[in-house]
Amino acid sequence: MLEELIKQGEDLMPELKKGMAGHYFDSVNFETWVAKSVLYLETTHKESIVTEKIKTNYKSLNGNGTYAFYRLLLGSLKAMADSGANQAAVTKESE
Repeated sequence: MLEELIKQGEDLMPELKKGMAGHYFDSVNFETWVAKSVLYLETTHKESIVTEKIKTNYKSLNGNGTYAFYRLLLGSLKAMADSGANQAAVTKESE
């Protein structure tokens, strides 16, 4: 699921728009990806400070801040994927 969310996030880049105040997303696909990602993080990393930061930013999200939030969320998902992959490698080596 995590890798799927990362792929979906990366696939959103063609929907990025440029406005007077900078770049932003304004699509159902973006909103769907954000909702799925936040729900995933609440389920799998509920106590994480990263999840809390994302939830705080999500609550105050508006049209002008969507690109910054996109970078935060996608970067966090990628970090969690890397962390999980590294943890799996360490666990496998210790067996």
